[in-house]
Amino acid sequence: MNTHIKTELSLFSELLLSLLLTLCLGIYCLKTFDPFPWLSFIGVLIGIALIVTCWEEKENQWIFLVSGLLVNTIVWSIFFNWSSLF
Repeated sequence: MNTHIKTELSLFSELLLSLLLTLCLGIYCLKTFDPFPWLSFIGVLIGIALIVTCWEEKENQWIFLVSGLLVNTIVWSIFFNWSSLF
């Protein structure tokens, strides 16, 4: 495998990790708590994104993971709170 393919697989795995992390946390919160704690859900995932951003040593190393966490946080928060919004 050349470096281009390894880089693309790494970026894809970062996006997949962010999707699975947000989805698993959302399902856990949905099953555990009666009203979905959307503020806690958003806060935990933004906190994880900030920790990853602050702890990285190279510039733009985990940009897809952090952006995936932020986008998936918004999407899953709306998805899990759809019944209370409308």
